[in-house]
Amino acid sequence: MAHEQLFASFILDREENLEIALPADKVTEATGISNQIKALPASVDFLEGIMQLRDEVIPIINLKQRLGLAKSSYNDDAKVAVVNVLNQRFGLLFDDIKDVIRIDSTDINSIPAALQTDDRIISDLINIAGGSRTVELLDLKYLFPGGQSSLGEETDKTALETEKQTANRSYSRYVIFSCTGQEYGVRVEHAQELSFLTNIDELYRDGSIEGALQLRGHTIPVVDAGTLLHDTKAENTLHEDRRILILLSNEVSFGLIVDEAREILTIPDDEILSMPSSGNTSVTGIYPYLGNRNITLLDIGDLIGSQTGQLKSIGRVRKDLDDEEDTTENISHNLITENCYLIFFINKNYAIELKDVQEIIVRNKVLAVPAAIGFNNGIINLRGQIVPVVNLRRFYDYPDKNESQETSKLIICRGKSQIVALEVDSIVTIYRQEQYYPTPSLKPQLSARKDTLDRLIEFHDGSGISEHVLVINTHNLLQNHLGLNDEES
Repeated sequence: MAHEQLFASFILDREENLEIALPADKVTEATGISNQIKALPASVDFLEGIMQLRDEVIPIINLKQRLGLAKSSYNDDAKVAVVNVLNQRFGLLFDDIKDVIRIDSTDINSIPAALQTDDRIISDLINIAGGSRTVELLDLKYLFPGGQSSLGEETDKTALETEKQTANRSYSRYVIFSCTGQEYGVRVEHAQELSFLTNIDELYRDGSIEGALQLRGHTIPVVDAGTLLHDTKAENTLHEDRRILILLSNEVSFGLIVDEAREILTIPDDEILSMPSSGNTSVTGIYPYLGNRNITLLDIGDLIGSQTGQLKSIGRVRKDLDDEEDTTENISHNLITENCYLIFFINKNYAIELKDVQEIIVRNKVLAVPAAIGFNNGIINLRGQIVPVVNLRRFYDYPDKNESQETSKLIICRGKSQIVALEVDSIVTIYRQEQYYPTPSLKPQLSARKDTLDRLIEFHDGSGISEHVLVINTHNLLQNHLGLNDEES
């Protein structure tokens, strides 16, 4: 019985129109040449050199040289496909990235053994569109002459240990914000919500404290991030991107004025670079995101340590609460409560429950899938997992936006068992709303998707204007419109 397989295809030689495919699950990432490739003396002729990729040095293979092509040089815009071979990472040089293709097994044809040498690095051909496009399938087992055994016995000895370490890999979620040109991250469990930079009561202004914010009957002291982090006071201008990030640490709620709240990231703990021992414990580490963004990760409790007493007195934090329900609400009022929503924009404001949001990333490296039409916009490789991308403008029958898609965001959402990336125009804010309402009748444009819009909330944007915002049901979108089985296993 035939079955489908997913492959990532690359242009190996643009002039010869030579296309190579790799199993998509073997490609951990595909990127440009981010750093200089340094030659390694006394190496095999097909080793281009080594390259720094974030905090790792990986060997770069000249695939043209390895396959014996007449021309083995690459241009400055060449791409590197990072692959895993026996638990070691290698970079393969290509002229360009092509796409991701879903292939029926009947369209994969083996090259007769009589036509091959012992070097079987290319052993199959993929026929696409009735043979009008032919892609050569590279067998990573034969990436090195002599097969995988040429990597040496040391690889075999460490393979089991590496697999065990990978299985036990842990992740943490951070809210990323910017301040005076630098990026910072705080753990999601310390973040409560985002508020607009309005109506700060300067009666409480003292030192680094800018004042206080009245938020649903609570007095929240507000600190400027520039003063707290750099001892540099920023002008309290009402720039449209500036927000107050409400944080909770050691039973103290306070607001942090930031230049921009950018995204929510899921970060592998073992990729966080540790700080040298210097007595400063307010920074827990540095995360080198995408190779060119160094995000400083903060310990909020340690950062405000000396000001805890003053913040408590302003915030009127009660140590003795009358009942257990109030205690739970105070301590658990954070980004993963069911009362928090992520507000985003696609022709108008929509919302999604924040407990369903895994992270928010910029829209890049979305791979087109042949025959994918309409709202199904392609796929992304999210740390080794293939995730479908849904263009919500198209899904809800809005016209495509005029600006470049490079400014779009991808909201990585979880259903009961599946993950999807929702492409949106922009992120508005994180908003807490205790009450929601069943959705009444929808206009004809949205009626075909009414199962994904089964509730709405009232949203106040900080300017005195309130609106009803429809909330997206992630499970129904996955189950009923993407055809994915999203039931709990």
